[in-house]
Amino acid sequence: MTARLTFAASVLSLAVALVCAAFLLPAEVPLHFDGSGDPDRWGSRTEALVTMGLVGGLLALVLGGSAALVDRMPPGVLNVPHRDWWTATPERERRMRTMMRTDLLVIGAATLLLVALAVVATTVAARSDDPALGPHFVVAFAGYLLFLTGWTVWSLRTRYRRTAP
Repeated sequence: MTARLTFAASVLSLAVALVCAAFLLPAEVPLHFDGSGDPDRWGSRTEALVTMGLVGGLLALVLGGSAALVDRMPPGVLNVPHRDWWTATPERERRMRTMMRTDLLVIGAATLLLVALAVVATTVAARSDDPALGPHFVVAFAGYLLFLTGWTVWSLRTRYRRTAP
């Protein structure tokens, strides 16, 4: 339940960021930033909003939809360590599917929050006299990568290990 609420809150955060950006973005918007955070591609407000909305919407649909469908997927398509062990009994398989659903929702929430932050960072940069991405987004992106790495390592080493029945 908490993972679902977190995912829903991230979808709402992205929607709020996009609505605010629609009112705050100038006519010309930086659409891409180079490695140093300086814009290297510009476009219209409409292009920025449509692109960011489509990226966020597609991610929400794929990750949220996968989480919603995990119970209907055949065990053979589920990519999990020790799949044979996890699918040996109905109880284990239910637990595995619940964990997979949570994983998809948590990773989806983190990803959508990063996209929402990208919308905010783009809006701030577009309204700035010096339209650079700034260190805050780089720190947030590094935090996102650390979170994904940590979640993956924890999942592989602890969460999906074979445990006594």
